[in-house]
Amino acid sequence: MLGHHSKHKDELDERKKQEGKKKQDERGGYYDTPSQADELHEPQTVYQTPRNPAPISGYDRIGRKGGRHGHHGNPFQHVRRRDGTSGGLGDVRASQALGGEGVFDPRVVRLTLEDVELDDTAPQSNDTAEDSDASTTFSPQLNIKCGPLLRYTGLRRDGTYSENCTAKEERETWRGSIMIVTTDDLSDYSPPPVIRLFARPASEAEIGETNGDASAEAATASTTGERLGARPAEGLPSEKDMPHEDILLRNVVTTRQVNDGEKLGKYKEVEATKLHAERGVTFWRFIVEVELGDEQARIAYRINHGPSIAFWVPARGQTMNIMFHSCNGFSLSVNPDDLCGPDPLWRDVLREHRAKPFHVMLGGGDQIYNDAVSKQTEHFKAWLGIKTPFIKSSHEFTPEMAEELEYFYLERYSMWFSQGLFGVANSQIAMVNIWDDHDIIDGFGSYPHHFNSCPVFTGLGAVAFKYYMLFQHQSIVDEKEEHEPSWVLGCAPGPYIAELSRSCFMFLGRKVAFLGLDCRTERMRDIVLSEESYDLVFERLTKEVVAGETKHLIVLLGVPIAYPRLVWLENIMTSRLMDPLKALGRMGYLGGFLNSFDGGVELLDDLDDHWTAKNHKTERNWFIERLQDFAAEKSVRITILGGDVHLAGIGQFFSSPKLHIPRENDHRYMPNVISSAIVNTPPPNAMADVLNKRNKVHHLNHETDEDMCPIFYTDVDGKPRNNKRLLPRRNYAIIREYSAAIAPLSETAQPPVKRSTFSKIKGATFGSNKSNKPDPLSNVRMAGVDGANTNGPKAVADRLGGDALDVVLRMEVDQKDPAGNTKPYRLLVPALKFEEDAADGGAHDGGGGGWI
Repeated sequence: MLGHHSKHKDELDERKKQEGKKKQDERGGYYDTPSQADELHEPQTVYQTPRNPAPISGYDRIGRKGGRHGHHGNPFQHVRRRDGTSGGLGDVRASQALGGEGVFDPRVVRLTLEDVELDDTAPQSNDTAEDSDASTTFSPQLNIKCGPLLRYTGLRRDGTYSENCTAKEERETWRGSIMIVTTDDLSDYSPPPVIRLFARPASEAEIGETNGDASAEAATASTTGERLGARPAEGLPSEKDMPHEDILLRNVVTTRQVNDGEKLGKYKEVEATKLHAERGVTFWRFIVEVELGDEQARIAYRINHGPSIAFWVPARGQTMNIMFHSCNGFSLSVNPDDLCGPDPLWRDVLREHRAKPFHVMLGGGDQIYNDAVSKQTEHFKAWLGIKTPFIKSSHEFTPEMAEELEYFYLERYSMWFSQGLFGVANSQIAMVNIWDDHDIIDGFGSYPHHFNSCPVFTGLGAVAFKYYMLFQHQSIVDEKEEHEPSWVLGCAPGPYIAELSRSCFMFLGRKVAFLGLDCRTERMRDIVLSEESYDLVFERLTKEVVAGETKHLIVLLGVPIAYPRLVWLENIMTSRLMDPLKALGRMGYLGGFLNSFDGGVELLDDLDDHWTAKNHKTERNWFIERLQDFAAEKSVRITILGGDVHLAGIGQFFSSPKLHIPRENDHRYMPNVISSAIVNTPPPNAMADVLNKRNKVHHLNHETDEDMCPIFYTDVDGKPRNNKRLLPRRNYAIIREYSAAIAPLSETAQPPVKRSTFSKIKGATFGSNKSNKPDPLSNVRMAGVDGANTNGPKAVADRLGGDALDVVLRMEVDQKDPAGNTKPYRLLVPALKFEEDAADGGAHDGGGGGWI
């Protein structure tokens, strides 16, 4: 056991330590990993960790000293050098050895408008795959360990824009990338992998020979190039987590279409760029660009003559169809069999994708659960078992730990991002992700400073960041904004991960801008993001968002920001009343009451993660007020997305009713769409009811109120609910531009309508004057800021106007059914028509200074 050695072993260890110290001194006080790096013929990651970092002069605290929220010298505040480099708080950085030349000047495979606009009269090409499209292997041979993974990075406009201009006059280009990870000794890299890109019209979509949802739309490629399709849910057992190889059918044969771009010779090819290589695998990235036309287009790709896979790009100027999810994995305490594994809701996603294709897939954090690192390692697991806090926090991040963590994160990502129907979605729907704690390890950043900053935990953070960048962003840590314009980098490296925070900004169509805020890299127990990093984010928003043209700004946060308060539970967990229970927990009598990291109460890190936690209250309020100011300045509606909490709901900020501001004119109105989890288990109904009872109207400031919006009037079985604000079922969200033509939903949540006895008799006797044809607006819900609902079609049409967002929460009906059927609940978010006079003097006047 670590920390308990015999006398003889202590002497040997001391001798080794002295020898190691001598070597460290010769190398400037650093040790490198892996220890045999010089003997390996592949690029390696080097972790440079100062053993005893000396004090460095010239530190400067992040945050303004003056202003409305003065900072009073919190010793755990970010500490940075004035030159922007990281200081001595866990200075661990993953230095990347690039996989090949041209990483930052890559080759691009680009489809122009002329390539996308197909003409049946064009001569056909003989250089195509077989008409059956049933290629069984890659040629040259590849062995794909993970992928293909599709990523979206933004839109680029070329030429001049006017409302009446054509696609050829204003060239708008979709930008993204496709990545595969290949096993070196089973692949042929002469030449490097080649991608072929071409248009494949949806009207001539491939049709699988199997029925149900196992169509060509739900297809991807196997490790060796076989075409895989989704197995129908009807043949799957209930309450069983099926192996991913049993979820997919092999050698799915499809009908080849004549008039696709490949058959007509309108395709483009390019070799991959080697992004990174080590541990016997290579990361290959293809940079993809597609010029957008007047209609959305279906684009297909195939790698090394393997099976074709298709994705969708929007029309020029079109608001993208957006899918949003979070918590895509299981906690260690969950039995996946109880929920039919991770696939049911991804099956529903693919059904929706086939009916009305998604153009982008937003991951709100916890796309992967890496908590198993505490169980599936040897050295790190042994370190977690150390009981003495001083020994634990001062323990070295050894080469053996680094080696096993590298292996764990590589294997875990490779498995999870390729498994089952999530792997299918990854190859067909372009992803944009931010990360949260489980992408690293449970609670990272929200433990006490002395633990978060210890060498082992910062070493783990560095490894997790490296693989987060590789798998979720198809990027490396050295990539900057000049290489990829969608990045919004922070001002200085984080306190426990010595890298710049990486938020992302891009447009999801002409009218909708998107900000994915990195709320984890700089996180501490009392800070989410430094004020200087906030400044950089808002500078980017000010530069990019166009007043009058950009109607909506979607802000993605890992954790909900409008949510019932849990401060009462924090106070209990941190009170001295818990000391006897903590003592029993340390003695092993209370099972998992205490966590294995810092020995604190297990729930406390989750509570500290919340924006509504007392440690984050000041920062939260300052951030919301700054968003309100920006909404007023640009007359843009801000909608916030959040996950993490394993249930669904709609939080909202809005102007105080005493100001009498209509919602469509209210720059303070910001809904917080909460969608979680798409895979993990929901909490019990009793827990959701407790949270609901804590809900009340809170006053952010004199002008702004906040609460949870009632939307779940009935459960998925149609029965009325008492808790109308929070629904604990697995779920995901869909966001589209509102259209009256497609407003009706097959099952839209509505409050039960009570009819009088007279009305029933009248209806039975004389019939109804209303047409049986559903009104296109009859199912539209506009949840009022006071909790009331405006359901009348005329009222909705009058208040909504144009450019509204249509938000649908799709809730799982039966977690024991592998079919993953869902019921939709709907909210419409109007565009903002800001009127300064109506806003009672304009935006919130908070004075100067920052939140610290």
